[in-house]
Amino acid sequence: MNKDEYIKSLEKRIEEYEATIAEMTAPIIPSIVPQTILVPITGLLFAERFEKITVKILNHIKNHDIEFAIIDFTDITVERIEQMCLVELGQQIRNLTESIRLMGVKPYFVGMTPQLIKEIVLSGIELNTETHATFQAALMHLMKINNLVFQKI
Repeated sequence: MNKDEYIKSLEKRIEEYEATIAEMTAPIIPSIVPQTILVPITGLLFAERFEKITVKILNHIKNHDIEFAIIDFTDITVERIEQMCLVELGQQIRNLTESIRLMGVKPYFVGMTPQLIKEIVLSGIELNTETHATFQAALMHLMKINNLVFQKI
């Protein structure tokens, strides 16, 4: 294998690794509440990655009967926002929220850390969506509005 072939092979491998990492860092998980998905966002956030996450969520919604999307920011801290100012993050979150709504799905945000919330509020970013402290709290809320209860069998 010559040098050019080797470089192309390495570039292809890097693309495959990036695709695998992208899949793992924002998996779309079906919930026990019907027509509900959970999307835990992990890892470093930067504009290009957030756009890819948005596209992934929207494609999933397009191909499935989804009514609620719970976006979990538990792993995202101010330190994990790489090369992205909070205003830009706010715009990305706003774009995600409005895009999900335009597809007829209600978004919920969960797991925002106190530090991240403080920075979002101080930056003047408006999150025009319902939020809950935890995924469990959001699920309990959705169960209540859908008249669902857990029963022992």
